[in-house]
Order: sequence, then structure tokens, then C-alpha cells
Amino acid sequence: MFESVAKTLLRECETKTRLMSFYIDCDRSKRSAKEILIDLKNLQKKAIEEGANFYADTRYSERISSIFNDLGEKLVHGGLGEAKGIACFADLEGDYYRFIELPVSVENLVKFSDHPFLAPLIEALYPHRLTLVAVVEARRATFYRVFASAIDKLLTLEEDVPPKVKSAGWYGLEETRIKRHVEDHVKRHLKNVAATLRALYDDDDYSLVLIGGNANYALVVADLVGEILADTPVEVCSKLGITDQVRIILEAVTDHAIKSFVESSSKLVQSIITEYEKGGLAIAGLRGVIRASNLYAIHQLVIDEYRMIGGKRCGSCGALGVDEDACPLCHGAMEVVDDLIDLLVCRTLRNDGDVIVIGGQSPLREYDGIGASLRFAI
Repeated sequence: MFESVAKTLLRECETKTRLMSFYIDCDRSKRSAKEILIDLKNLQKKAIEEGANFYADTRYSERISSIFNDLGEKLVHGGLGEAKGIACFADLEGDYYRFIELPVSVENLVKFSDHPFLAPLIEALYPHRLTLVAVVEARRATFYRVFASAIDKLLTLEEDVPPKVKSAGWYGLEETRIKRHVEDHVKRHLKNVAATLRALYDDDDYSLVLIGGNANYALVVADLVGEILADTPVEVCSKLGITDQVRIILEAVTDHAIKSFVESSSKLVQSIITEYEKGGLAIAGLRGVIRASNLYAIHQLVIDEYRMIGGKRCGSCGALGVDEDACPLCHGAMEVVDDLIDLLVCRTLRNDGDVIVIGGQSPLREYDGIGASLRFAI
């Protein structure tokens, strides 16, 4: 899901050369709407000043102001759901601009370039997968589609008390018969929940099925669905109890996603370092990663924590470098660039690679905080 968001952005912005990217923290659990709007106004002022300096032109100030004002209106009128951060990508010479809701707080920043600035977006969205969620109770189940801070209620499945019990009355049957009859009913209900999950799964490109609600029933449904969906993870979310409150559901799903990401990214970093040290299909360190990028060899780029690092880019072929005077590929003149990591991110995505920004220090810090798995040996 994240890959499609990032690559769609790159595709939409491919022919646009004067792009503004900005990020704003709008976590209303920590600050008031008034405080967020003040930050937005301050960032708007900064964007107008930096845009004028970057392009040596003041004619974009009105365009920048209109985009910020539109976002301010959405914030005031609650048009951004449960988002804790917002990313915006805008063409200053056309009508294109796009807001993306983020499930986590972000640093307020603005950047001008010929491509979208994606590193904070990757850090915010990568841990999250398009998830089919079921909250299961004894006689009801509610189903949701969740990605990052976006949640859609799909449907509610309700089961009535069995007619036989109703007609006889609770005192018309022996206790054991009532218990057995109710247990049979619950089993049928849980099978119906599993069948409904299976049907909903086919409606979208889900990467995860998450079951919450009653802990015992969730385990039963997870086992039933797991037997059907062998290629998709089906997991019980212990923090997701019986609730229909959107914010609680989002928090439980987000917490589950981040914990899973921490585990998987830790294993990935270790595998890259191990493979690199034995001379396999991996590279670590800034110079090695740049060399791999210039050869189109990167399969998966991993950055432990985004930092702006200056470097070089060939004015002829676009190859990247650290401090070289001549291009390592065509021997053309190298030009100074202020953000080598940003360029590596875009090049990797454009070359059909994957990018992960962990958002914290990892064992890769011993290798300039960057590494990659490779398509082929270099």
C-alpha cells in the first residue's frame, strides 16, 4: 500500500520541476486547534520566504498562501479525520497539490525541489499495511478497512438469539440444553464471521487481517480464517477489545503495526549487515550505497534515521557521489547537492526499488546509517 502511494506521487510529479513539499504536525491529542493553526501560519511564512530565495522569484507567494489556507480550512472544519500529521506536495506552476494524512506526528518543515521530498512520508507510512479488521463479540462482529490514519466501517454482522431458545424461553429448557444450544449458535456465528472476512478480503488488496474484540472468540476466528488465507498474515490484536470507537481502533491497529515493524526492520538490518560482511548481496555505508545506486543494483534501501547529507551529482548523467570532482561513470563534472539521501530515496523508488526509513538509530549507524540489499553483486 505504501509503495503505491510513494510511486504514484513520483509519477504524478514526474513532469513538474517546481515542487513544494511540506509536513505539519497536527496531533490534536497534544495541542489545541489554535496552536496547530499558529504553527501552520509560521510554516506558511517560512515557505514564502524560502521559496522566494530558492527560485529568486516572489511570484509564487500567492500560490503558496492559497495551499496553506486550504489546509487551514480543512483543519478548522475537521476534514482530516484522525490524522496526526499532514504531508503536502504541490506544483507551484500548476493546479496540482495533494494532502496525505499521516498516522504519526511529524516535524514541521518545508522543502523546494524538482521532485517530492519523501523521506518523512516513508518513515510515517511504511510500518502500516492495508488491514482488514474485525471486532468480534458473541452475537455481533464489525468489520473495518484501515490504512494508517484512514478507517472505513465496512459492515456489521448481527446474530439473533436462536428461535428455539426464544420460543421456549430461557426457563423452558434444561440448563445444559440451553448452554449447548447457545454454544452451537456462537460457533455458527464465528464461522459466519470467518466467512464474511474471507468475502471482504477479496474486495481489496489487503496485506493483513487483524482480529480483536472478545479474546477467546478472536482466537477462534483467527484460526478459521488462517486456514483459508494461507498467504496473508492473520493475527489477533490483544489491545483491540470490544469497541466501536474509531480512535481506539486506530490506536490499537497502529500500535500493532509499529511493534511488528520494529521486529521486522531489526531483522532486516541484521541480515543486510551479515550479508555485507560475508561479501553477499548487500552493501553498507554511504559510498557503497551510492555506488550500488549508480549501477541500478539496489533492491531495498534502508536508512536508520533521515539526516540531510551534502554530496555531489553529475551534471551530465545524474550519477551521485560523495566528494568526487569527476563523475565515476561518465567522468563529467560533478555539481554540489545539499541532500544526497533525498536523491537516493527518489532514485531507488524510480528504479523500482523499495525504501525503508526506520526513524531511529540501528546497528547501521556504524555504516553511516545506511545500507541496502542488492539485485546483483557489484
